[in-house]
Amino acid sequence: MKQLYFTTVLLVTLFTTQVFAQDPASLKRLDLDTTLAPFYHGVASGDPLHDAIIIWTRVTVEDTSATNIDVYWEMATDTCFSALVDSGTVSTGVAKDFTVKIDVTGLQPASYYYFRFKYDGHYSVTGRTKTAPDQMVDQLRFAVVSCADYKNGYYNAYQHVRDRNDLDAVIHLGDYIYEYATSSSSTRPHVPANEIITLSDYRSRFSHYRLDAQLRGLHQQYPFITIWDDHETANNAWFGGAENHTPGSEGDWFDRKANGMTAYFEWMPIRDPSGSDPFKGYRKINYGGLADILVLDTRLEGRDEQTSNSTTINDPNRRLISSDQMNWLLAELSDTTTQWKIIAQQVMMGPLKLAGNPVNNDQWDGYEADRQRIYDHILNNNIEDVVVLTGDIHTAWAIDLKDGNTNVAVEFVATSITSSSSSFSISQSIITSLFSHVKYAELAKKGYYILDVTPAKTQADFYYVNTIDQVDPTGYHETSWYVNAGDRSLSSGNETSIIEPMPPFAPEFPAQCSADTTNDTTSIAQLNTELVIVGAYPNPFQTELAIQYYSEQGKVIQVELFDMTGKLVMSKEVNADKGVNYAKIDGS
Repeated sequence: MKQLYFTTVLLVTLFTTQVFAQDPASLKRLDLDTTLAPFYHGVASGDPLHDAIIIWTRVTVEDTSATNIDVYWEMATDTCFSALVDSGTVSTGVAKDFTVKIDVTGLQPASYYYFRFKYDGHYSVTGRTKTAPDQMVDQLRFAVVSCADYKNGYYNAYQHVRDRNDLDAVIHLGDYIYEYATSSSSTRPHVPANEIITLSDYRSRFSHYRLDAQLRGLHQQYPFITIWDDHETANNAWFGGAENHTPGSEGDWFDRKANGMTAYFEWMPIRDPSGSDPFKGYRKINYGGLADILVLDTRLEGRDEQTSNSTTINDPNRRLISSDQMNWLLAELSDTTTQWKIIAQQVMMGPLKLAGNPVNNDQWDGYEADRQRIYDHILNNNIEDVVVLTGDIHTAWAIDLKDGNTNVAVEFVATSITSSSSSFSISQSIITSLFSHVKYAELAKKGYYILDVTPAKTQADFYYVNTIDQVDPTGYHETSWYVNAGDRSLSSGNETSIIEPMPPFAPEFPAQCSADTTNDTTSIAQLNTELVIVGAYPNPFQTELAIQYYSEQGKVIQVELFDMTGKLVMSKEVNADKGVNYAKIDGS
């Protein structure tokens, strides 16, 4: 088979005389901020340690088959980078989808830093981040978010979090992207329009999500602590498969899982794991003497397949997480060097059963033996101050975790950013009458909660936005629930927690400081923004090429394909709506 490659500099032209009428769906397409070139996806940071943090960006280049480009980075304590603390050059290319991820070390604990990147004379926007403390502190503050289906609405909750300016970090509990195809009912379409299966598909979907201005702004201002749930691969995933995966038509599950995880580690500011497992997600983020955040992978690492068979559910050998992960978790819970043990994970731990049967066997209810192992360890070792953080189910809850009549710990469940909730409504009073351990439940609203941690208590303040149908980041606080230190049950609070604001936000656009003598702003202003190739996957390719591209106006685009000798082998027209588009070219 003749191998082809695709070059955007010379081989893509526009027929500017023909413009397509814009249908309602295309008018909702994601716009591209061309002033950010070539860093259209912004910057991000994550996995803060007391002396290190991950910084991230992605470069959009003209030669989408380039195997090696050098990107400069720098970190400072001010937004004009006059107080530089570290800098360097890192290589990226088509093998990493032109993403850049650096583990910056040698930093000071509990300190704010600003960072940025430069490529081809142009700076990225400036990011702001914060390291973790290395000793006991008076207060920690996190936003807890999950489930952000792009096609279901706008990321107003992300922007509401961004505008707070009072957080140590954002904890994202998964479903950062969704694998589904765009449908006629989608509020806004995503690309590719098909269900994502291949590595190219997953990369394109991440790229599309990360172009969203509200999400990009949140990443710019706060470090993230992230873990995947199921939709980063496929709905109701487990170790060996998924409900939304058909091997006959969608290939081998382990190939698809690897595709999703590869794209995740490329596109997210998560520290790459050491050891033999390239996709190990469970880990500890220590915040000094006050809190350990124990990040679990309850989805892909060791989970047995979901079942509704009551005999199977009660099988003592049935696992939600592997023996290795369980042993690690129990050992970390026993560590006495930190006060609060905060378990950040995906699926609801508190039981929800009707007539003795689980309402949802995808949750810990479907894996009772593993849940009991954790409960027994906590109670038998008299471990206090355990808080479970949960996402997944697109609804908000505050729950007392009980073993029979004995309180074990508490759980806070985050509602979704945009993902749809159940179509039926049940009042909170009915839920709490059915489930005495449930203290609060909200089944429809979209938002997040703030987790405020002090030596005296840990409190969740539940916030909601007014709409996801249009860009409107206004929102409100509804309720607060807390657990006192040494206690194992929830109490209702009337006041939101308070913290001193952080230092100034990083500038929204690339800063123009007197020290930026090499920034070529003239050429940025003169860039041709009629067409921007965001990605071409894979490149080189053998049979099929996927192109992700932005058009300032709806036009016909001429795609020309050349073989490795430079011979033109195909010329094809593809449609372009205003905004970001996606096209697949069959080159077989």
